[in-house]
Amino acid sequence: MKMNNYNYETVFDTAHRTMTFIIHPRLQIVVNFANSEISVVKDGNVAVKESLEDEQLSLDDMELILKQACEAADKLKRFD
Repeated sequence: MKMNNYNYETVFDTAHRTMTFIIHPRLQIVVNFANSEISVVKDGNVAVKESLEDEQLSLDDMELILKQACEAADKLKRFD
């Protein structure tokens, strides 16, 4: 079974209660614990924002989000 390795930088901002996954210079995933939101930021603009107020984000969900973001970043690298 082949395992894929994904690399990204994780930045914790405890003052603003956020965790940012920098997948690619043009693509970030931001988890805002203060507002219970997760956002996909592409080219500095929020492309998707979802509320986590009514449902908890599981580790499996987060893993899937990061996997999909890494796959999207691979596509973006073609345009670098």
